[in-house]
Amino acid sequence: MDPRTADQIRRDLRFSTRDAMLFSVMVGCGEAYFVAFALAVGMGETLAGLLGSVPLLAGALLQLAGPSAVRALGSHKRWVVLAAGLQALSFVPMIIAAVVGHMPDWLIFVMVALYWAFNLGGGPAWNTWIGTVVPRPVRAKYFAGRTRRAQAALMFSLIGAGLILYYGRKHFTHGDEGGSYLLVFAVLFAIAGVARLASTWCHTRVSEPEPMPKGQTRVPMRAFLRGPQAVSGGRLILYMLGVTLAVQVSGPFFTPYMLKELGFDYLVYAGLLCGSFMGRVIAMPIIGRFAKKHGPAKLLWIGGVGIIPMSAVWVISPNPWFIMGIQVVSGMMWACYEMATMLLLLESIPARERTSVLTTQTALNACTIVLGASSGALIFRLMGEGAGAYHTLFLVSAAVRLGTLILLARVHMPEIKRIRPVIFRTMGIRPQFGGIDRPVVPSIDDMDSASK
Repeated sequence: MDPRTADQIRRDLRFSTRDAMLFSVMVGCGEAYFVAFALAVGMGETLAGLLGSVPLLAGALLQLAGPSAVRALGSHKRWVVLAAGLQALSFVPMIIAAVVGHMPDWLIFVMVALYWAFNLGGGPAWNTWIGTVVPRPVRAKYFAGRTRRAQAALMFSLIGAGLILYYGRKHFTHGDEGGSYLLVFAVLFAIAGVARLASTWCHTRVSEPEPMPKGQTRVPMRAFLRGPQAVSGGRLILYMLGVTLAVQVSGPFFTPYMLKELGFDYLVYAGLLCGSFMGRVIAMPIIGRFAKKHGPAKLLWIGGVGIIPMSAVWVISPNPWFIMGIQVVSGMMWACYEMATMLLLLESIPARERTSVLTTQTALNACTIVLGASSGALIFRLMGEGAGAYHTLFLVSAAVRLGTLILLARVHMPEIKRIRPVIFRTMGIRPQFGGIDRPVVPSIDDMDSASK
């Protein structure tokens, strides 16, 4: 029985929506430009590529410690608020560095790792908490509306940040490649940090009907690998890890390629980021209808085959309009892949275990990201770090993706009686695949009861 009044529920939903929009502003003005900032302060292209991938491991590992933090604090909300506040503070050293004009490579990695640690670390607790905040009858409609507003805020902040950097660089740079235009990064990161602080405040305004809700089951790593999930979803997870490995060989290096090798300005870079993100946004409603009519198995084959050439086609032409077309199509293919894999994965996991299992799967995925990115960095260094090295990475990545079809052919495709499209939260922005997304678990918790 929900102890809140109707007015309290409406207030909670209103502040949760504001949180989502402010979080998107942080991503669009902050996280999306971390690699660009690192390159601007003099980081090499190999390390800059790794900056977009390796720090995610810190977030995935902190997620595993999240349940202990929740128990220690006696509340999911308290852990989410603490993690969000600490994430906002991770911008402070980067703001100072942008003003000073220098930041050691190791310190950039540390601060970005802390950003991701607190970004992803509070995710499972947030999923559990928001499931108690949003009443079941309005979940589908509410989360859909919340996501649309968050996506709009992300698009505006991405383009706005790109415009600020573009005109700031023209105004402040006087024949100096670095120069005082780094102050513009300080402004952007200040906006991002303030947005996250405001988002944290919105968290505090949302009530917590059940600080420690019952029915949530923690699945240890050993049980996850050896239990029923390993039987019903193990091949799917192995395929997903294979795709991650293949993609990360080249994925972290698209930003250095655009900004350093091709010399695109920040406005073009922002537009290309928006291209892949918009591809996902446009495709999602169509994908949902396709999955309902034809099932997630066919959708997975479309996405799994469609993402294979998406890195290789970058070697054809450096024309921004050509790359924009690639970005849009790539975003659509990744939307197919992510929707299908998540539908199939969630079908094999009991509702009470979803948050725990998805947390573990994220940790395994992060380890694979580091392995793939490190392999790509090694190839990039061995090939001499020029245009040819980038093209080699893009082709190698496509070749390894082609090999994942062997794993895809072995995936067990269960029949799902009722398809409910999964709603995702965008945690970060990347060229090629549009975003780093995580499912909003409460948005699909009705699937079990609906299929019985």
